[in-house]
Amino acid sequence: MANRPNQKLRLLFLLKILMEKTDSTHGLTTQQIIEELAYHDLEAERKAIYRDLQTLRDFGLKVSQQNGKEWRLVSRPLELQELIMLVDAVQSSPFLTDELTDHLIDKLQRLASLDERELMHKRIDVPSRVKMQNSGALQNIDLIQQAMRTKRKINFRYFHYDAAKQKVFNHDGRTYELTPVRLIYSDEFYYMIGFRDKWANAGTDHSPFTPYRVDRMLNVEVSGEPATKDPRIAGYELGDHVSPSFGVYATDKTTVVLELDERAMNPLIDKFGLDAVVFKNRDGRLIATVKAPLSPQFFGWLLQLSTLIKIVSPQRTVDIYLDMLDRTRAIYREESR
Repeated sequence: MANRPNQKLRLLFLLKILMEKTDSTHGLTTQQIIEELAYHDLEAERKAIYRDLQTLRDFGLKVSQQNGKEWRLVSRPLELQELIMLVDAVQSSPFLTDELTDHLIDKLQRLASLDERELMHKRIDVPSRVKMQNSGALQNIDLIQQAMRTKRKINFRYFHYDAAKQKVFNHDGRTYELTPVRLIYSDEFYYMIGFRDKWANAGTDHSPFTPYRVDRMLNVEVSGEPATKDPRIAGYELGDHVSPSFGVYATDKTTVVLELDERAMNPLIDKFGLDAVVFKNRDGRLIATVKAPLSPQFFGWLLQLSTLIKIVSPQRTVDIYLDMLDRTRAIYREESR
């Protein structure tokens, strides 16, 4: 038996058997373990099995024997409910392609026992989502991180879709070269915040910090040019340019006072958190003071709440919102003529 070529692999195959065939509710007897090992052309006596199981326990694995009969691997790095949540997150993420989604789910399911995998198949129920089409996005992330690590600029081309669903390159098809500042995940997509030298000078109408969807970046390369050194990059605060509730394209935040019905409290907390300042006025209506970007996303959120919420101040914010509503209504008025 000592000369059999696979014997040195016995401990690894024993762990594989425990991972696949046992869990907190399913176990194997010593005789069943011996039979499973024999399937892999491995022989072992009962005493050898006991020694190997003890070795796994000494290593830190929680292997127990229930009722003096069945051996089980009762604890894993990720429990079944945690695996189900991760699978749901992968399945519902629009950032991942269908191919990569299936690949990641398969890897996650391998962390469960065979019986648990069946249960995972039965319990996964996520509405279908539009999935990303750029399979090179993960490689883009790696190159962006490499550029930030080596303090280099990054080159890429950026595209959008036209009415025919064809890719059209921005910037007249020319290559962007800029300094990557941050890589963030927002609105279910990855974005790179880049610093553009052409907009770095004082007095320009553009902020030098610009977000780019990673899955819409093509021909990404780490540039030979060193990253731009600018004190604004070193002092960059993500919260100044990105809103966790209203996306990466949110403009600078403004203090806004809102009057709202109590039925709008849950949506308010969902967007601004428990730190939002809220009190009742004399008429019993609620007054909230929040920091919000004057962006289409913010005004669209207000529109969803309709008469349950109203902008009190500043007047400039009221004017911007009314102008947006007037322009929207004008479109329908023209069509109805």
